[in-house]
Amino acid sequence: MLHFLLVVVGLHLVLTQGQTTTNPIAPSLPVLSEEEEDRLDGIVNRFMLFDTGNLAGPAGARALEDFQKLGNEAIPALLRGLRKSADLAHSCPVIVIAKKLRSLLLKSQDHGLLDFARDEVTAIDSTRYRALLTDLRVQLASRMAELDRMKGPSPKPVSPLGRLSVEDLNKRVRLERNEKILSALGRELAQRNDLKAADGLGSLSASVYPAVQLEGLRALSSWVSNRTTTQLAALILHESAPVRLQAGIKLIKTQDNQILQALGLLKDPVASVREGIHGELMRQTGSDLPAPGNTQAGQEEAFRLWVGWYKDRPMK
Repeated sequence: MLHFLLVVVGLHLVLTQGQTTTNPIAPSLPVLSEEEEDRLDGIVNRFMLFDTGNLAGPAGARALEDFQKLGNEAIPALLRGLRKSADLAHSCPVIVIAKKLRSLLLKSQDHGLLDFARDEVTAIDSTRYRALLTDLRVQLASRMAELDRMKGPSPKPVSPLGRLSVEDLNKRVRLERNEKILSALGRELAQRNDLKAADGLGSLSASVYPAVQLEGLRALSSWVSNRTTTQLAALILHESAPVRLQAGIKLIKTQDNQILQALGLLKDPVASVREGIHGELMRQTGSDLPAPGNTQAGQEEAFRLWVGWYKDRPMK
């Protein structure tokens, strides 16, 4: 007895192996057996007989009732019926079947089903019902477009660099020698909100490779432009000269009270930072106060004069 049960179970597994629970036409359609498909085709065919006057009495009434009860599972059968009815001399069946399909499909959320139905309608070659079929096809395409709008844009694929942490990106910046990869690292860091991104961006902005340096400065400028004044105040103390300069320039442009901290960069140990800050101050204020120069005395004097100017005449 046990052996018999094992044989039956094994036979069942063999017979059911390879069966799918997903309809190959569209996910929203149930998987039907051949008998079930034949039953639905029969309902559609009997309705066509009724609608053309070839099935009267109780049988005709039953055919109409069965047709009206059809749901989404019958869409493939209805499409087959639409194709068949388009070859008939009577216009009623094709009009009613098209209306039935329209009522079902225009409520569907299944893009694949709509695409399948549109292709099936397009494949029907009928001069007599061309306008009807074209209208149905256009409505299906409109429904697909509506679903696309509801879904919104597809998310951008995450690049390999996008999966790295800021710490890992900074490490790659230190070790990488390929100029294209270094530029890509800069673009990725420019999209991060972590203040540690300044480390890698600062390194790229001071790269020995001219193209990388240019790309790094662009990325750094873009990144700094999205920082808050509090973050900028911290960044003007960064060890990287390009970071200090860009943060100082941004603070000056914001004309926030923390601009006084940016004025401190007039005494920065790196000449390019001092000169960059002085140049930005002149552009923003229109004032031509002395440059900080290269001596400590000159830098202190420039700082004193610019602070005095700021206190006497706040920037607009």
